[in-house]
Amino acid sequence: MKALHDLVQSGKVNYIGASSMWTYQFARMQFIAEKNGWTKFVSMQNRYNLCYREEEREMNKFCKETGVGLIPWGPLYSGKLAKPWGVDTERSKVSVAMGGGTTDADEAIVNRVQEVAEKKGVKMSQVSLAWLRGKGAIPIVGLNSTSLSRMDEACGLRDVTLTQEEVKYLEEPYVPKPVVGHF
Repeated sequence: MKALHDLVQSGKVNYIGASSMWTYQFARMQFIAEKNGWTKFVSMQNRYNLCYREEEREMNKFCKETGVGLIPWGPLYSGKLAKPWGVDTERSKVSVAMGGGTTDADEAIVNRVQEVAEKKGVKMSQVSLAWLRGKGAIPIVGLNSTSLSRMDEACGLRDVTLTQEEVKYLEEPYVPKPVVGHF
């Protein structure tokens, strides 16, 4: 934490953030920084989406209570939350397999995202990202920089909101999973 503080003090970086760790590890680093008057993390970059919500157990709560921003990675679950169930690319198959594979609950969630998107007349990705935004997160979205349509799709999120009933409907099938990605 001292080394990261020194980077901020020297002007090499403006802020520091952390990524994918156990809440106790993150809290410990924050408390060490506070105790010593060092720079604290301003953001947590964790894995969080409609099909992987394990960060809600502790990390998201801790961050909200301490004013740390949530910047989740993998917000579209390797693309599964952006297209109908069964439409996969080789990349998404490998990525999801590395994260433990998919479940029947994942399929139900993706189908519900598709249903809500069709009812609202928006893209599935926009529904999934609107859900995250409603949770107070600003997701990291992997965009193909050569695709203007994907950029427009991401920007169109600003006009998409979900009702409490829609949020409940999307969340209902979720089944807790083993935590992955932490050391």
